[in-house]
Amino acid sequence: MSQKKLGENNPLFGKTHNEKTKELIRQKALGKKHSEETKLLMSSKKGSFVNIYEKCDKEEFKLIGYFTSARRAGKFLGISGSTVMKYIKSGEIFKNKYKFSDK
Repeated sequence: MSQKKLGENNPLFGKTHNEKTKELIRQKALGKKHSEETKLLMSSKKGSFVNIYEKCDKEEFKLIGYFTSARRAGKFLGISGSTVMKYIKSGEIFKNKYKFSDK
């Protein structure tokens, strides 16, 4: 947004949409299909990036995937996004084979 329209200079500053207008906006957005490119962009803005490493030796791991969210990483392995987040936070190895990182 341009600097000219920030704060009090914004035409909607201090105003709110009424319920009828909110419903019209909602109805227009319902059923809207997003392209894969748009979905990835939205996901990258919202989610946290996740790397999946596979164990190849006793202590060595190799990167097998880079994902824009825990949900997509989980889908890759057939598990839930919350499971991915649990293993990222704990630092444990999933099924003695996969390691997750959010860095």
